[in-house]
Amino acid sequence: MTPVHRTAAVALALFLPACEGKPSNRVGATAGTAGTADATAPSRQATAPAHGYGDKIAWRGLEEGFKEAAALGRPMMLVVHAGWCPRCKELKQRFFDPAIVEASDQLIMVNLDQDETPEALRHGPDGQYIPRVLFFDAKGQLDADLSNPSRGKFKYFYTPKDDLAAIMQQALERHPPAAHL
Repeated sequence: MTPVHRTAAVALALFLPACEGKPSNRVGATAGTAGTADATAPSRQATAPAHGYGDKIAWRGLEEGFKEAAALGRPMMLVVHAGWCPRCKELKQRFFDPAIVEASDQLIMVNLDQDETPEALRHGPDGQYIPRVLFFDAKGQLDADLSNPSRGKFKYFYTPKDDLAAIMQQALERHPPAAHL
């Protein structure tokens, strides 16, 4: 990158509300799983790391989340973030809100550090900024209408001040969980 391009990138970053790019001094994050999910019954235990996004939420890995959503007929919420991102760190606190924890019981919840899980980059319908929160139906199709209503650009970007619990409720209304027999 030339000095002119670098200066332009820094200037652009100052005007973007979300985090973009990857810092050169990133400290590695820890990863791990807490077991495997039974696709025939909802398990409220996490099988993927929380990354600080609420330990009362049953987090899943990406592929596991899509499979569980299909098997249980539930919508899926995907949170894409990075450990170094200051906006992501701010958003983490929202996932301790009882309303979000309660709504998460009806959704399949996935959170991915896009540095650790590069497949997360495929889920950036309007850019690779972070954090982004996306909702999918049980068939794995992105519901593009479930986005932050206060944003024209970076539609899937949320701050702690945005009503994420209300969007989660909209996802449940638009894609009601199927009755599991």
